[in-house]
Amino acid sequence: MATSTYKLFYLNIRARAEVSRLIFAAAGQKFEDVRIERNDWLSNKNKMPLGQVPVLEYNGTKLPQSISIARFLAKQFQLAASHSRSAVIITLATLASCVVVFTMAGQTNSMALQAFCSLCIFDLLFIGTGLLTIWNTETRTKKNDHKLQSAKNDSSTSLFIPSQTLATFSYGTARFEVLAVFTSTMLSILGAFFILKESIENFLENEPIDTEYLMPASLITFVMHLIAVYFVPNPSFDHVIAASSSSWLQEHVSDMFQNLCHYIPGLSRLLLPRINPFALLGWCDLAIVLSDLFLLRMSYGNFVDTLASLLIAFMTFGTMVPMAIYSGKILLQTTPSHMIGQLDKCLHEASRLDGVLELRNEHFWALSFGTLVGSLHVRCRRDADEQLVLAHVWNRLANVVQILTIHVFKDDWLRHQTHTFMQSQTSNPIPSTNFPASQYNGFVVVT
Repeated sequence: MATSTYKLFYLNIRARAEVSRLIFAAAGQKFEDVRIERNDWLSNKNKMPLGQVPVLEYNGTKLPQSISIARFLAKQFQLAASHSRSAVIITLATLASCVVVFTMAGQTNSMALQAFCSLCIFDLLFIGTGLLTIWNTETRTKKNDHKLQSAKNDSSTSLFIPSQTLATFSYGTARFEVLAVFTSTMLSILGAFFILKESIENFLENEPIDTEYLMPASLITFVMHLIAVYFVPNPSFDHVIAASSSSWLQEHVSDMFQNLCHYIPGLSRLLLPRINPFALLGWCDLAIVLSDLFLLRMSYGNFVDTLASLLIAFMTFGTMVPMAIYSGKILLQTTPSHMIGQLDKCLHEASRLDGVLELRNEHFWALSFGTLVGSLHVRCRRDADEQLVLAHVWNRLANVVQILTIHVFKDDWLRHQTHTFMQSQTSNPIPSTNFPASQYNGFVVVT
């Protein structure tokens, strides 16, 4: 096996190519540093992609753009920053702060502070979901790369492989992210009910509240919460936040900001975009705890602390319920409401294709966030080409449904054919019997 060769083309200066050279030096990788003199640049310009440098030639393939080259090399030599590593560091910091703030909350005997500190537990679940998503994404990427490499090496593979039965297909870890989001939100909801019960019991016992640790514990919780929300990549929760309905807290705060922006238009860019519900929950909880601290020091009594804890519990409940409902519907394999109109349009177009008589038993459901699975039966004319009908129907639905099972049959045939298509979310190839399977790198066909 030939070793990988690297050639870096650039002018005889440092500038944009210096970052790539430093990456080679840090990785200890030998490369050919081709420096073009200014007088020779015009004669070499047409040989370069986009007519510019720097350009990296890797095993005969030329890659332009300095940032793209640097990212490619950092990934090749495992020098790129790891999101999972930063998430682990934040996890350890959150775990340590969780122990500290709950110790302080136990000494203060304040239910409002304990309700606020419960956000640290949600932060751990939030980070765990992010780590699970990163692991799942990397696993899927490796499997797809392996399948693409196998497809390129196997030149004898045909597009459709007829067989009598379908092998059992497992969706693997595709639903783990949905289950993690649902578990995190449901545990937060149950924690809100627990806070309600404990707050009422604490109010009836009427034990004294020490305000010494209220301020530092609340600030530690708030800072760690914002770090977890904004610095831990979590595509699963990002999708749920964007796709689920707004919480009542978001709606009320948005209305307040809109009214405020009528008087101060300059704040519209900062306040009017949809606020992250977890960050908004942290800000509101901090305001409630600080108000509770002020009123307790003014000797208003323990009912203030109970009222503050009840407000925090209700806000937590209202924030988590829409996300729990959305992820729960996916676990129940329902059709996303925002996709019904698009699916109806695609099915209507498929039913009017040449050779298609009827579509039956259509069933579509969400497998995970952004992945739709579907199956349908297609009845076609006697003189129709089954493979052609199959290709056209798949072409109509491929942009919407990522994993599609099509059952094709004719009026006068007792036998039938079933084809299952699994495509990546980054490409939507069109199947056709005129091209070899090696060109369809975006999907796998199982029959």
